[in-house]
Amino acid sequence: MQSRKVLQMIPEADALDDEKAHLAAEAARDFPTDAEGQYPLPPSTLSAQVYADPAGFEREMQRIFYRSWFPACPSADLPSPRDYVVWDKLRQSIVIARQDDGSLAAWHNACRHRGARVVRESGSCKAGRFACPWHGFQYDLSGLVRFTPLRGSFDAARLQGLRALPVRVREWSGFVWICFSDDVPELDRYLGTLWDELSFYGLERFKVLYRFQLKLTANWKVVVDAFNETWHVPFTHASTLGHMVQWRDARLKIDSPHSWMTIPVKGFTDRVGLQVDHRLSHICHYLAFPNTFFSCFPTHLQTWNIWPTSLCETEFTAWGMVGPAPAGVTEEQWQKQNDRDWKHFCAVSTEDARVLNEWGSVSRSLGAGTYMFNTAEGRLTAFHEEIARRTRTGEQD
Repeated sequence: MQSRKVLQMIPEADALDDEKAHLAAEAARDFPTDAEGQYPLPPSTLSAQVYADPAGFEREMQRIFYRSWFPACPSADLPSPRDYVVWDKLRQSIVIARQDDGSLAAWHNACRHRGARVVRESGSCKAGRFACPWHGFQYDLSGLVRFTPLRGSFDAARLQGLRALPVRVREWSGFVWICFSDDVPELDRYLGTLWDELSFYGLERFKVLYRFQLKLTANWKVVVDAFNETWHVPFTHASTLGHMVQWRDARLKIDSPHSWMTIPVKGFTDRVGLQVDHRLSHICHYLAFPNTFFSCFPTHLQTWNIWPTSLCETEFTAWGMVGPAPAGVTEEQWQKQNDRDWKHFCAVSTEDARVLNEWGSVSRSLGAGTYMFNTAEGRLTAFHEEIARRTRTGEQD
């Protein structure tokens, strides 16, 4: 395999000198040219109501989020047997626990007696049992009830094999993935092409070095839309990305329900050359439907989740993962570069947040009844078509 070159994300001072000329040249280009063929879908329109409909939001929770796979946490958060994570998202509380044999179990953090929260926070359970703080029911690491107070006063048949309701869990590529539905295919089938694309990077060898979280006053789909296209780069990120990310040359791929794009990087892609695998020469930006992004470079990546907390509020969580230091780069140099890159990512995310946090003030504007997507925003078209298909009214929950 081709050697992986270091991708320098923070530009040197002289790289900024031609920024205005670069943006002016981009603005002067036709958009798009007929010869490019890089955008697979035609323009489309979308009612603004889909972002502000409470009934639609409820259908999205039931028919999309409760029927999808997503990474709950890095595997590094459970390094040893009896370590556990309490995951509180999507109105659910889940315990994910490393078993004594190294496997994982996940279960709903609600006591089968009267629904109390069993485990308060993440940690390590040396005793291997959790006691409900309300009436003392005890659960093992797999969620099985091991002790019932006043056992003789209950219906014996109901206590037979009693356990916290399980949640599907799969460990892959450095992450712990969960799914609430038994009807969803296994993770490899669910991800489809993305499984092969992401397997290339060997993410199980990467380390999670950074974490980032933002609260956004925007519908979750607005946030996904923001990260699903590059057209905003020269406007929202003129000083942080505009000189570096060749947004105009992004190529879109639709693999419903997922999508991805390859983005050349000025000064890197042309140096590496186009004859190598695209994952060695471009930023590869993947959406694992519905809410997980992987922004992959040859030697490191950022991955983030978009979690709806209410109709107009969203939580953005991100992890920075770093691979082994490339040949010829010392560990100290590698650490400094990754610190710079992560600081840069946080700055870019903050720029997006400034725009997204204004959405709430115009979400019900009478002047914004219909949104328009151009061909460069084809991933948005595909994303909303998938949502519409899954949440179509009249279908049974």
